[in-house]
Amino acid sequence: MIKEHELDKLIICRKCHTLHEKVPLTNKKKAFCSACNVLLYQRDDNMLNKTLALVLTAAISLFIAFEFTIVSINIQGLQQSLTLSSLFFVLAEHEEYVVGIMFLFLIVIFPITIILATFFLLFFMKIKKAGYFTKRLLILLAHLRPWSMVDIFFISLLVSMVKLFDVASIELGISFIAFIFTLILDIIISKGISFHELWEIHAKIYGYDDEE
Repeated sequence: MIKEHELDKLIICRKCHTLHEKVPLTNKKKAFCSACNVLLYQRDDNMLNKTLALVLTAAISLFIAFEFTIVSINIQGLQQSLTLSSLFFVLAEHEEYVVGIMFLFLIVIFPITIILATFFLLFFMKIKKAGYFTKRLLILLAHLRPWSMVDIFFISLLVSMVKLFDVASIELGISFIAFIFTLILDIIISKGISFHELWEIHAKIYGYDDEE
């Protein structure tokens, strides 16, 4: 019977599902699938510090994106300035309650929760404290990550703006730039570190149990 810790020495390619046995890597080295050459895992001894800095920057950028004007629309002299925070109330005023609730969770609550959870996860792993709490944060992130729809909302916003160009004057606010910056940082963070690597780092720091 294979023990649980022995299974941790194996890794399956997410593309072709080829099973590999993990080998120790030196700093800055990467392991690729022998069948399809997809990146399996990598080692970067400074990954926590770099990712923590990126997450902190993304948190500041996301705060700016929510608090300042994202777009100002002028239609025949009637001007409306919108912020991401005010869009929920605009939807509620037009009785679009279902869309408003979806917007509140998928565009506001979940992205903010993901950013905060990632920050606290990396921070406590860096100082090697709160082993049980960081494990819960990893599980929370695994559940929430697929439900963040910020990128889809941004594409929808661009499509809506294109349709309004013929009938309205549109001015982009500072939040629009911050929103783009947040999306870029999110892509860099997602590409730079995977859940597999986070679990590996967690196991190295805290071991394989829930004790601190």
